[in-house]
Amino acid sequence: MNAIAERFVGTLRRDCLDWFVILSEAQLKNILTQFIRYYNTERPHQGINYQVPKGFAAQTEGDIISTPILGGLIHTYSRVRPTSAFLPA
Repeated sequence: MNAIAERFVGTLRRDCLDWFVILSEAQLKNILTQFIRYYNTERPHQGINYQVPKGFAAQTEGDIISTPILGGLIHTYSRVRPTSAFLPA
């Protein structure tokens, strides 16, 4: 278990904390909350064949939307399905 914890802490430090100057405990909690949510829901992991832990269904149609996380340090990308100009009857 120690190796798993060390790998996560290393990832957290390299991908997140090395990019910020932490000025308060509230700021640190906000950064950690956003990064952990991203890490567990949207970030691909090498140990599970570059899949996302909670599952991910890629869309093949629509415009790509970039969503900034942590003030733009990380971006997630998703597609918005195109809407029809006409509503079904």
